[in-house]
Amino acid sequence: AGSGGTGQSGQGGGGMPDFSGDLDQQSTGQRMTRRSTVSPEEVARMVAQARKIAQRASSTRDDAKLVEVDESEYDRLYSTVQQASVQLRVVLEGAEAREKERVWLKNQTQGELDDARLVDGIVGETNIFKRRGDEDPLFGRIQRLPKRLIFLVDVSSSMAKRNGDRRLDRLCAATIMLMEALHGQEHKYDYAVVGHSGESDAISFVDFGKPPRDRKSRLQVIRQMYSHAVFCSSGDNTVSALVRGIQAVAAEEADDYFAFLVSDANLRMYGIRGEVLASVLGSDPKVNALAVFIGGEDQAEELRATIPAGKAHVLLDTRELPSLFKSVLSAALVKSRI
Repeated sequence: AGSGGTGQSGQGGGGMPDFSGDLDQQSTGQRMTRRSTVSPEEVARMVAQARKIAQRASSTRDDAKLVEVDESEYDRLYSTVQQASVQLRVVLEGAEAREKERVWLKNQTQGELDDARLVDGIVGETNIFKRRGDEDPLFGRIQRLPKRLIFLVDVSSSMAKRNGDRRLDRLCAATIMLMEALHGQEHKYDYAVVGHSGESDAISFVDFGKPPRDRKSRLQVIRQMYSHAVFCSSGDNTVSALVRGIQAVAAEEADDYFAFLVSDANLRMYGIRGEVLASVLGSDPKVNALAVFIGGEDQAEELRATIPAGKAHVLLDTRELPSLFKSVLSAALVKSRI
């Protein structure tokens, strides 16, 4: 599946690479500073240049792999979330249209007089009026426009460095679950997968209107997620990613709007207050925005105290990430019908 290579980016043999080792670029830079006589500015310039070279090399390796991709590798990843993906697909297929068509409702006891019922009115009928209203057909509504969904996935360096608990592996598995469940449903769903890290609040993996059509292209999405998490610099853009994501999903007319965020950001470390996050999650009333945080009990308590119930979830065990994402998306789709 992977090409050979040395160092952290090598992928000999099959399966996804293990990035749970020490990837602390900041500490590496500090060691370089102590052992050399070059200025800090020169060190920073060399680190930046090395990162660009590494990113170009990573891109080249990914392009080469796509030519002779081993789909058994994708099958192995998919097998860990196959049942959840099938269940989610059933929910997606059964989700009804939210939009109601405005029509003339006839046989009403009040409203405008229906000319076609004048004779009935003469003989004493009372339901001879009509009025404009929302049609609620017996066999469900016709969905005129697709629902728009955006998935904001954390591909920051901490996801790679802390992959000892397989948080990055399971995020990628959850992404596979989503792509497989949504495959072939473009008439009902238009979705995007956008990454966020210390380097950017909008890394495009899947664009609206351009879903990956086969397993080879879906595998490319996963490899891009791994590559960015390994080579990006530290930092956090969780809040700005959520702001941009909500704006992006609401940019075009749709049957309904959803924004789902996954982040392992330590809120206190980056000075992110729960009140600010709650404000962003509720910034656009027409967008169903929810967040999943990989964190500890202290973070869970803060979120529970400041964010409305159901808007944010804290994941204490990363093994539950795919199933939680399935449950959150399913619940949001069902709730949106009401």
